[in-house]
Amino acid sequence: MATSIAAEIILIFSTMFIAVTIAALWFTFSASKLKHKKELEEKKMNIIDKHFNELLRIECPYCRTIYTANRSECPNCKANTKKILFPEIPTN
Repeated sequence: MATSIAAEIILIFSTMFIAVTIAALWFTFSASKLKHKKELEEKKMNIIDKHFNELLRIECPYCRTIYTANRSECPNCKANTKKILFPEIPTN
């Protein structure tokens, strides 16, 4: 009788250990999957930003030269015009 109680206690603790181990592995797997997803999203945004900056053109407010947005200054007059001012939409 004492051995059956001891066996039941060992069975209960081993079942709890297996359940906790499975939960820890599942948590670790989902956390790494989320981290991988964030990294992929960050890479995607970097690629989009790179292509967007190559396509976007800026007009220098001083000399009216048009150049790409990935330059920090105007190639003609060397003015620092990194701040992009978008035109206001008229409200009628």
